[in-house]
Amino acid sequence: MYAAPAFVLTALFALSPTLHAQANPDESLPEGVLASVNGRPIAAMSVDNVAQQLTASGQEAQTDQILDELINLEVLTQAAEQAGLDKTPEISSALQLQYTQTMANAYLARKGAEMAFSEEELRAEYESQSATVDRAEYRASHILVETEEEANNVLAELAAGKKFDALAKIHSIDPAGENGGDLGWFQSTTMVAEFTSAVALMEPGDISKEPVQSEFGFHIIKLNDKRDAALPDFDSVKPGLTNLAVRKALAKHVDELRTNADIKTR
Repeated sequence: MYAAPAFVLTALFALSPTLHAQANPDESLPEGVLASVNGRPIAAMSVDNVAQQLTASGQEAQTDQILDELINLEVLTQAAEQAGLDKTPEISSALQLQYTQTMANAYLARKGAEMAFSEEELRAEYESQSATVDRAEYRASHILVETEEEANNVLAELAAGKKFDALAKIHSIDPAGENGGDLGWFQSTTMVAEFTSAVALMEPGDISKEPVQSEFGFHIIKLNDKRDAALPDFDSVKPGLTNLAVRKALAKHVDELRTNADIKTR
């Protein structure tokens, strides 16, 4: 299968210096054109684009090397065209896909850059996002044991009046047992699902009525307290809200374009 190559030919040509043809200096090249191959120009902008890509990926960008590589690529491209490779269905479809992707991305980038949102619109988005955020934080303690039988024995000791933190120090295999099983404050996403599901149904002061099994063993849980975490202030998340608003608006715009297009599928 043909795959469009990444910009990786520098190493190949560095290993084969004899592949490099000697360029003929020509001061008559148009402004903004750094070289030409059989009359086909290589623009300074192309060199700049590659340099930016290399720099963004942490690589060193040397203008002379990049230009030399682009010349090699153009020489190979023209040879491929002379061989008729651009007319084969496989490569023709790959070229069309690259063109489509480039044009679509360029259009979305320009459309997004033209968009502006009022303070009221961004605050409405802030309220909308805030309403869907799981802000719950819990402070819980647990006693972790290896078997369900051990867990039931701990529950029996608790029912007999023994203190939770004292039993945690004796029985828990979790390091938190040394602190009476106290896990501190946590959000639901930081605990295994079974633990979080059990805690979410409890009220402060409750102790789980039966062992809660997870991949770590069997938990006896005590919910010490719960609260809602503070939301980030509007100004600190304003850039993110703007990006989100742009993405939503672009998605809506794409839907509108699809609605107005004559689309047929097999």
